[in-house]
Amino acid sequence: MTVIERPAATLAVATPERTLHRDLVVTTAQVLALNAAPITIVPAPGASLALIFEGAVIHKPAGTAYAGIAAGEDLSVKYTDESGLEVAECETTGFLDQTTAQTRYVRPHTAASAISSLTPTANAALVLHLLVGEIITGDSDLHVRYFYRVVPATTFA
Repeated sequence: MTVIERPAATLAVATPERTLHRDLVVTTAQVLALNAAPITIVPAPGASLALIFEGAVIHKPAGTAYAGIAAGEDLSVKYTDESGLEVAECETTGFLDQTTAQTRYVRPHTAASAISSLTPTANAALVLHLLVGEIITGDSDLHVRYFYRVVPATTFA
């Protein structure tokens, strides 16, 4: 095994060995428009860097249940925009359609084949998107804490 040591200054990555987090409130208006207007949850990290989604905790306070949730109309975390690579998904039935306070932990995707690798998209934001269509009513903001890492997207050794 060959180990190449480089000065820390040559690897310009913001603490890649640590999981970072970002808190975000997704307003009711944003939730109701998430299919047509995905929102950025973690901005693009810059050239030669990529974001790795590690998980999220989503809390919906008690309030009017969201209605009109169709089959497959789930919350999705993707790279770049609504057509980007999906890295996680959260079922909305039994969650957003409840009047009581609800909390969910969303894990990154893992394949049924036990192969869990994905190709990170360099310099791409992570976005929250609603699959299929729009939810029609509801009045609870979502409180979200996203966990992620910043890693080199090119060779680093």
